[in-house]
Amino acid sequence: MRLTRWTPVPHLPLTQAIYNSFPLPARRRSVRKAELASEKLCDDVLNRLSPFLLRNPAVDILDLWPGAGLWSSKINALLKPRRHVLIEPELKCYKPLLLPLTESNPSYELLSADIHDIADWQSILSKHFPEQGPSNRDDSGILPKNDTLLVLANPPAIGSKKDHYTPARWWSVFMEACMHQTGIHAYGSVRMVALLPISDAQQVIPRTIIERKRPALLTETVALHAFEVAAPKAPKDPNAWATLKGWDLMTSNASRVAQRAAEQGVTTPPGRELPPIPLAPESPDQGRIPVPYVPRPYTEWHEKVWKKITTDTPAKEGKLNATQRRVLTQLNKENRDVYKRQYQATTIGEIDELTNTLSRTAADPRESSAALEPILDKIKAAKSTLAQILSEVHYEVIKEVPAVVDNKRVALHSGNFDDAILHWDRRPFEPLLITPEELYPREAERSVLYFEADPNPPAVQKLNQLDPSQRDAPLRLFEALSLTIGTRNLMTVAEFLELIFPERPINDIVKSIPGLAVFAAKTPKPDFDNLPKTIHGAPEAHEPLDPAACYQENLDYDLSDVRVRTLPISTLWDIFVEYQKKGNTNISTVQLTQLLGGTLTSFRTGWEPTKRYH
Repeated sequence: MRLTRWTPVPHLPLTQAIYNSFPLPARRRSVRKAELASEKLCDDVLNRLSPFLLRNPAVDILDLWPGAGLWSSKINALLKPRRHVLIEPELKCYKPLLLPLTESNPSYELLSADIHDIADWQSILSKHFPEQGPSNRDDSGILPKNDTLLVLANPPAIGSKKDHYTPARWWSVFMEACMHQTGIHAYGSVRMVALLPISDAQQVIPRTIIERKRPALLTETVALHAFEVAAPKAPKDPNAWATLKGWDLMTSNASRVAQRAAEQGVTTPPGRELPPIPLAPESPDQGRIPVPYVPRPYTEWHEKVWKKITTDTPAKEGKLNATQRRVLTQLNKENRDVYKRQYQATTIGEIDELTNTLSRTAADPRESSAALEPILDKIKAAKSTLAQILSEVHYEVIKEVPAVVDNKRVALHSGNFDDAILHWDRRPFEPLLITPEELYPREAERSVLYFEADPNPPAVQKLNQLDPSQRDAPLRLFEALSLTIGTRNLMTVAEFLELIFPERPINDIVKSIPGLAVFAAKTPKPDFDNLPKTIHGAPEAHEPLDPAACYQENLDYDLSDVRVRTLPISTLWDIFVEYQKKGNTNISTVQLTQLLGGTLTSFRTGWEPTKRYH
């Protein structure tokens, strides 16, 4: 018998039940989501999540796309809710599984509706959760929360490339509603456990800077906790993200995550550890241009190359044949290219460190401009080295350098992974491994994510500095940037600021937004010795202030080599609030998006195309 993704797994009886529930035509169609089919997996995930769910147990559960219902039943057994409402659009298929479940416990209520079409969530809450209301709101923080309601979600993947409403976009809408306290969050922000396809999960919680787009920005704006609880091994090239991250940064971050988990007493059940990422092979012969071996993740490309080197039949006298020599040359070139990229990124990192030293020396009341000269000379020499590399190396070799540089900047901008910008770098533990057979049907891999809002998110704190009538402009700019950052991934901070604050000096902007200082290149002003050494930190900065992260009146600032994607969400919101004070606020979201170089769908612009019948 030929095994397919629909072949039931004998020791997982739910797979046979799901198989029986789908008529043959439905099985033939592309399945848009997978179900958790393993009780052991559900138990392990719940054990990992229970400290977060039981700290303030929910009394109501809104269960969206519950599917076969195994995960729903496990959550219900843990929390013993007052009401557990399941909304399943494909009830025709799942009714044989869900109906016995809902009849087994009076807390359940089973509904069928197209969830994407539900616009009035407050009506759903008032009708099916009558106890939900303003009395459930906890106003102890600036962003009210509602711990009495928990959302479970397993949104289907898109059925066509023409459909833009991906699970990641659905998640974004959930985050927006959380920020604005609308919809499901009308009585305060609610927690959520969601199952998302791998690609969507990595948009929500990106592992590298190039994946930091709108879903991630919205999540960073409101989240206290946002992490992957469990994840499968990626079906294609599982180590692609690690290649972009860089081996040293990835392993250092993993060590810090292991330390965090140990501090919290978190253990991983046997068999749930994510498989270690193997190293790329080391060339047996470096050839004519030898460079040191660079540790890097083993990819599918390495597997193909190494197989040819080690298994092809050698030529006479044991020498490599023509194919082996060719692929060995390719392996050597790949190692050299990575070495050159790493060397360039390391040099840029050294310049960043020297710039921080320059800031601290410039703030020292005992030092004059003479003390800055040795530091400036080192920066000049490092820049000369970079220029030499750029003149000698083809663009294709170094085009990934910005990603390598930015991944390190967002992870260690304060020198500590605990302050990293990406939620992935601050994860409390590694995700549990989901084996292929535990998701059914197979080949539709999903990750389990947990979200909990921050009752005092910095973004909302900054927005609340403005009168309610003044908050529209910052929100429009956030909307425009979040819709643009995916397509203009390399836009620099200098370019961005010039677009929204035309002709305004960078020094003046950094003075208003000191959070930008830590990212900027700096040089002493010509009259350095006659200027005060005062430092101005961001309002939320902790004492003692670090001059490198403050505005200094005796320095000039340059943000032309810093990309917008590397700025923390708190600094971005400083810019959005400053835009209300000093920018042209008469520009619409559409105009702002176009100004930043982005595009909008007709849905976003509010334009509906006229139907044509010929």
